[in-house]
Parts: sequence; C-alpha cells; structure tokens
Amino acid sequence: MHFKKNLCSALLAISLLITACGGAGSDTTPTPEPQAVLTAAAQTAQAKMTELAAKNPSPLPPTPTPTSTTPTVTATLGTATTAAPPAAGGGSDRVEFVADLTVPDGTVFRPGEKFTKTWRLMNAGTSTWTTAYSLVFSSGEQMGGSATTALSVQVPPGQTLDLSVQLTAPSGEGKHTGYWMLRNASGTNFGMGASSDGAFYVQINVSGTAGTSTPGTAIATTTGDEDGTQATLSVDESDVVGPCPHSFSFTGLITISEAATVTYVLEVEADIPLNVPGPTTTNLGAGTSQMSYTLELTDSANGSVTLHVTSPEDVRSETIGFTLTCQ
Repeated sequence: MHFKKNLCSALLAISLLITACGGAGSDTTPTPEPQAVLTAAAQTAQAKMTELAAKNPSPLPPTPTPTSTTPTVTATLGTATTAAPPAAGGGSDRVEFVADLTVPDGTVFRPGEKFTKTWRLMNAGTSTWTTAYSLVFSSGEQMGGSATTALSVQVPPGQTLDLSVQLTAPSGEGKHTGYWMLRNASGTNFGMGASSDGAFYVQINVSGTAGTSTPGTAIATTTGDEDGTQATLSVDESDVVGPCPHSFSFTGLITISEAATVTYVLEVEADIPLNVPGPTTTNLGAGTSQMSYTLELTDSANGSVTLHVTSPEDVRSETIGFTLTCQ
C-alpha cells in the first residue's frame, strides 16, 4: 500500500511539472520541445520509483517445502489366531476285534428267525470315534440289518465298544455270512488289520423250517426307593420249536443313581446242564448300563433266568422262562 501511494505522488509531481512548464510566459522562458519534456518526466519518475523501491522492497515468495521422494507404506494387520487342537477323527482309524458277545460263529437259526448280533470292538487307532462315526454293512449277506447305524457314544483310543445290529436269518438253508465295518466322519470305511481294511462279521447256519417264538421281557423289581438300583432282563425269544443246537440271547440292564462298583450274576435253572457265566464285578457310571448273555442249548430243555445284582444293593429282575423243543 505504501509503495502504491508514493508512486501516485511521483506521478502527481510529474503532472505539475508539465503544467508549470506549459503555463510560463513566452517572453521569459522558451517553450521546451514536447519530446524533451516527456523524456525528463520519465527520467524523474524512474528515479522516484527507484527510490521508493529501495525503501519498500517487495516481499520474497515463500520457499517451497521439499517434497519427500520416500513412498508411504500402508500395513494391514491381520487378526492373530491360535492353532486349534486336532479335531476328533484327525488321526488314524483302526478296529481290533475283542469278542462275540452274542451269536458265536455257526449258531443255528430257523429261516426268518430274528436275532441280535453284538460285537465287542476296541478303538485301536489314534482318533476318537464320535457320534459322526457309524456301523455300516460292507459285503456278504445283509440279513435285513440297517445299512448304516450311527454310534451313540464317543470311544477314545484304547477303549472298547459293544456294537449290536438286529438281523433276520435268511430263508435258504446253509451257512450265511455278513461283513461289517465302521465308517468315519469323512465317509471312509475302516476295519481291522495293519491296513484297517479287514471286516468283522456275523456267520450263522440256517436249518429247518420257520418255527414259532415268543419274546419274553422281565420288568425290574427294586429294593429301596425309586432312585435305587434297578435290574431288567429280556430275551429275544422264550418258546422255540426248531433245529438244535439253539442259542437264547438275553439282554440285561442295570440302572444306578450314581457311579459305583457293581456285582451281578445271571442265575439260571434248567432241566439239563448248561454252561453259565459266573458273577461279574465292575465299575459302572450313573445311569443305565447294558450287558448281554448267550445260552446255547444242544437238546430240548426248560428253564428260567434271573439277573441278580448283589451290590451295592441286592436287587433281582423278574424271572424269564424259556423252552426249547428240538426237531
């Protein structure tokens, strides 16, 4: 602003100078040439502007800020995760056969006779068998059994499992064999042996004609209150007319309210000598536990069976009678 004001003053002075030159009498001072007047005015203005510029220097432009040539790096941070433990079924799968709890090899059935086959198997692999595993029919004769049955419990490595399947004897006489395996959660069948490809099986003989059978069931009798020990016994058939030998399959259930050491025995009375298992003492968890028995008869006979729990409470199931008439 000061620079502009001083410039205007200089121009005004030049204007007055020109006016003064033009207004003097011609008889005292000669009239100067117009070009000379303009040149002198321009020189005066230039001198004045130079003087003013020295007093009011123009501000210098701001020094530009250097631009960095280093690129900007943007880092995206992921969420830290902890490795999950191996899922059940992540190891190897293998079965080890322990025992036939019912229907030993060669058991004789009539055509169309129903029976229950129970295997005791051990988890010989490194994976836990979960409820995503199943019992599956593999080959041979299916005998009316379900093609796939899911396991109802988990079985850690080294533990055993009693697996049952409901079957029906074929109509044709002779030897009949059905092969079964387990299937893991990935849908892969496995069984016994070093390569886990060996099936366990049921092998029966069918002979004679279809006979009659009457299922028998005993309801538990209990000592103490309703929360005490209970014992139940059932049989697949109680009155059989057919070829001999013949096996009766019994299923016992023992229910206890809390874990305990339990002793029980199958008490059998018959009019012929029979091979009867002795007492069993084992640790049972709270709830209901199942045990299976098979009585094989080679001759006609009459008898009765009771499941007797001797400890921790003395409890007996109701008695089941059975009759075999050999033909």
